Amino acid sequence: MKKSALSVLRIIFPVAVLLLVIYQAKQELSGLSFKETMLIINDVERSSLFILIFIGFIAILAMSLYDFVLVRSLGMRISKWKTVKISWIANSFNNVLGFGGLSGAGLRTILYKEHVSDVKRLIKGIASLATSVLLGLSVLSIFVLIKLISPGNLLVEKTWLFLSVIGMALIVPVLIILFLIRRRNMAGMRPSVFFSYLGASVVEWIAAGIVMYFSLVTLGVELDARIVLGVFTIASVAGMISLVPGGFGSFDLLFLVGLNQFGVDSEITLTAIVLYRLAYSFIPFGIGLILAAVDMTGNTMKKLEEKPIIAPAIETTNILLILHRALLLRLLNGSLAIISFCCGAVVLASAALPIDRSMLIPDLSRHALTVLNGLSISFGLILLIVPLELYKRTRRSLYMTLTALAFAFVFSFFKGFNISAVFIIPLVFILFILLRGQFTRERAVYSFAQMAWAGFIYLFALLNYNIIASVIWERLGHVLVKEYYIHSEQHVNYTTMFALFFVPVFCVIFIWQFNRKVKPIGEEPDFAKLEQFLNEKGGNALSHLGFLGDKRFFYSSDGNALIQFAKIGQRLVVLGDPSGQKESFPLILKEFLHLADQKGYLVTFYQIEREDMGLYHDFGYRFFKLGEEAIVDLNSFTIKGKKRAGLRAIYNRFEREGYTFHVEQPPFSHEFLQQLKDISDEWLGRKKEKGFSLGYFKEEYLQKAPIAVLKDKEGEIVAFMNIMPMYQEGEISIDLMRYSQDAPKGIMDALFIHLFQWGKEQGYTAFNMGMAPLSNVGTSFQSFWTERLAAVIFNNVRYMYSFSGLRSFKEKYKPVWRGKYLAYRKNRSLPATMFLVTRLIGRRTK
Repeated sequence: MKKSALSVLRIIFPVAVLLLVIYQAKQELSGLSFKETMLIINDVERSSLFILIFIGFIAILAMSLYDFVLVRSLGMRISKWKTVKISWIANSFNNVLGFGGLSGAGLRTILYKEHVSDVKRLIKGIASLATSVLLGLSVLSIFVLIKLISPGNLLVEKTWLFLSVIGMALIVPVLIILFLIRRRNMAGMRPSVFFSYLGASVVEWIAAGIVMYFSLVTLGVELDARIVLGVFTIASVAGMISLVPGGFGSFDLLFLVGLNQFGVDSEITLTAIVLYRLAYSFIPFGIGLILAAVDMTGNTMKKLEEKPIIAPAIETTNILLILHRALLLRLLNGSLAIISFCCGAVVLASAALPIDRSMLIPDLSRHALTVLNGLSISFGLILLIVPLELYKRTRRSLYMTLTALAFAFVFSFFKGFNISAVFIIPLVFILFILLRGQFTRERAVYSFAQMAWAGFIYLFALLNYNIIASVIWERLGHVLVKEYYIHSEQHVNYTTMFALFFVPVFCVIFIWQFNRKVKPIGEEPDFAKLEQFLNEKGGNALSHLGFLGDKRFFYSSDGNALIQFAKIGQRLVVLGDPSGQKESFPLILKEFLHLADQKGYLVTFYQIEREDMGLYHDFGYRFFKLGEEAIVDLNSFTIKGKKRAGLRAIYNRFEREGYTFHVEQPPFSHEFLQQLKDISDEWLGRKKEKGFSLGYFKEEYLQKAPIAVLKDKEGEIVAFMNIMPMYQEGEISIDLMRYSQDAPKGIMDALFIHLFQWGKEQGYTAFNMGMAPLSNVGTSFQSFWTERLAAVIFNNVRYMYSFSGLRSFKEKYKPVWRGKYLAYRKNRSLPATMFLVTRLIGRRTK
């Protein structure tokens, strides 16, 4: 209970701080102007910006000192370049995500784990590293208190800050005193390691302060470096204790307030903070994403998910840890998606914002500029929505991204380009080329909600481009851009309409062309192979339907299991449980689902039995009860006794009237099958044959098994049933049940009674009468509402026959009822799944 309360507090506290910061920031920033900020950034020398970014890189590299201390203390055999790379990923993520060092600690655990034999020792070492980050800030806090660096009157005005700085300043002295008292290792850390971390931390914080100082220098602010470092220290303490990711908001507000007392304009300070965040956080984070994308292959992510050690010495039941772990996993696996999204934003910004623009062809006509700008924006929008599939690492998304990057660069280049786009797009294009091996899946399947989300991103981005481009070019264009074609509102609207229609058309054509090249799963029907398999390995009540030829087959790698399925839309509907040996069922399901996922199909299992539901549940499936099938025990079946008087009366009546029962063996003559065809056509009338899970009249199919017929006294066939082998010892079933229009009432009962007796004589012990759809479904008030709704609809609608009447017909034979289920993905719509399965069954047969 105490731990749960602490976990909740860890979430509530930073949220409360963030809300407080927002409230304070609203007052402090109310007079700031977006236009002024744009003008300030535009006036900055580009060479100065590159120098600032370079200094930011040096500061991030300085943080690798922590990792070198860790590697040396644990005796890891790892190259210096590998250490620097891991350090960059961990520190750049930590600067943006924060969580008190949780992000950096988690990433280091993941990336160093394979280089150590003792994981517990690694976790302890990373815990020491994570806490040592405070050491340098503690030293700077001491410098503030002894006035070596000065934050002005900031501590006097904010009492809580003064107490926080005192608390931070005490960390290093207290630890040193404890080392001296104990005269031995403390918390598993040797004195040499402690002082190494102390030095690394001091270097890190001073380097970060230098980045902030040069951000101000870049903007022309002449202020003593000790003052900047003093205010930076106080703001960093506030950001650290707030627990807000990256200190965003709390650090920025305190730094803004601190410099205001020294007469620095708020616009300048805000711009300096933006430049600091870019140089020290966001641009290094982008590079960290690229390094993570290179390192975080599918195998690494799989190991991470199987053994999710994210942070040291923190229980996995911690709410904050669980939320952070989910975010971290998505960021790592979606690193390329984030990069693509950012690239799309750069392309849109290069079209909307008149900054750093150059013309390759200076005298473009209005119409040519509109088309080029529209194409550039269109491919930028595609880069914004394709990350939804890039996250799943599909080849389709890779090719679409490469196409969008190439065309975005070309069209941006010709219509007037942004320097950032010129450098960024080719680098991202090369990155995707180098990492193309990670894209193993061919495509992905999306729900309606996911497609709606993609549509929202597309329309929202396009709308914002229209608004921003119109306002920026109209109000700021004459100030920010000299001797360059100024957009008119009409030009922006034309460009927007062009992109509005071009993007969906391009995506549809691209996806259609790609999907045409995707090879189907499984094999075409091979009846000889199927017959040999079923005879050797066994089957089930639905295996014989494979001889219809309307399904494809998938065999397990060990050859002991078989799945039959059909495709409808982007779904594969599997008929029943696998056939073959039960020991191979987990193997074939794993192989089939993996291949379907690689090909971009969603798999549904239709008419599975209860015995193997646990297996499907392990693969993430939910269940809907389709109905129950009737199993008659032939050993106990009889028409004798009072309870079977009705059946006995039907049997005797047909015998008196001269009806005879015959079981014909294949091969059948054409004349015999033609008689059955005439009866089948009479029985169907205007109704259409069903398929997939139901047999239909097909000569090749009927030739595979015996057919039971009932003839009148003239020897004419009046009813027939094709016997369906179960490929299991002692079990038998039937499929088609057809009778002529002139057949007397009770003809099906008479045929069933004869079949039961014949089966008993042949040594069969069980007769499967087939499923009664929605039988005993939704009958309880506690049943799922979807089952209750289905029961209401189907039990009150007559289509080919009444479902409730079908159960009553079979009930007279006192069968054992066995449930049949639909297995569908838990994040997919049941109504949509049922609709597609119904369409598949009702699809016109050949």
